[in-house]
Amino acid sequence: MDTTTRYTLASLILLFWLGFFVATPGAVLPFWRAEFGILGEMAAFFNLQLLGLLLGVGLATRLRRRHPVVPASAAVLAAAYLAMGLAPSFAWIVAAAGVGGVAQGVLNVHANGLVGELHPRTRVLMLNRVNAAFGVGAVVAPLWLTWLPWRVGFVLAALGWLAAAGMAWGAPEVRERVGRLSLGLLRRALPLLSAVGLYVAVEASISAWSGAYLTELGYPVRLAGTLLAGYWLLLTASRLGLARWVAADPLGRLYRLTLASLAVLLALAWPPLAPLFPLVAVFYGPIFGTSFAALQGRFGQELTAGMFYAAAVGGTLGPALFAVLPGPRWIPLGFVVLGALLLAALWRSREV
Repeated sequence: MDTTTRYTLASLILLFWLGFFVATPGAVLPFWRAEFGILGEMAAFFNLQLLGLLLGVGLATRLRRRHPVVPASAAVLAAAYLAMGLAPSFAWIVAAAGVGGVAQGVLNVHANGLVGELHPRTRVLMLNRVNAAFGVGAVVAPLWLTWLPWRVGFVLAALGWLAAAGMAWGAPEVRERVGRLSLGLLRRALPLLSAVGLYVAVEASISAWSGAYLTELGYPVRLAGTLLAGYWLLLTASRLGLARWVAADPLGRLYRLTLASLAVLLALAWPPLAPLFPLVAVFYGPIFGTSFAALQGRFGQELTAGMFYAAAVGGTLGPALFAVLPGPRWIPLGFVVLGALLLAALWRSREV
């Protein structure tokens, strides 16, 4: 196996496990509540994990060397999963979430960045393809951790992280760096960074609030859950199916897809069409990988940190803003507003 194939495959495996990592808390929270009697303590879990993520992203974009940083980060996540799987108390799980968050931030930057450098001419295509693995990991995690005893699932996941560390061993150093980070560089990249933050805000808000909207309309809870799984599956399929088409005119075609998505978001306000919300994933799937490719190609490694910071803000504030709406019937309006703001940001991004 040549090195390009090996490290592309390593990135794909790492992104699968990162998707698994993101979906883990939602999958096992019922088991944690039953065993440790927790609920409010999850705030500490998520806050510490977010803090670790931000630290890891900042660290990753300031280091040229990927070896041994990348395999070591995968090994840290293996240790975090092992610690959570063997945890005698919830405090162990919270501590592991913080440490794992740092490793997650490092791998988010480098698993994507390495693919972009290995395939500079087909960067958009390849980044969308390998990011599909992230979606697969997010789909697999709830099945893995609910059909197996959750502690066994964590220990087996730790072995998977160790295998990923072995595949990433010897990863090459960062090559693409476009000048030093500056206010001018940030100003030029701001429309694209805003688009990333708004995309994640839309994605996370639909994931968090679609079920509340459907059940308010009288649809069964199980139907809402099934449709949400379909939403994540379509997001993954879109990254694969549209990758080559988007690569021909990346930001222009993202804009057209987002414009089409508004039709779906507007339709959700009519109760009989509300179950169609997973279709919006078809239009949003390629946004993350394509945006990463554009940032890396135009501004270099340093600005990819801003992308993950923007995603963290959007993914936190977007769903939180829905809590101030007058009631669940207003949820589609929130989706439309975020979708329109995303469209405007992508319009500005085309001029960068």
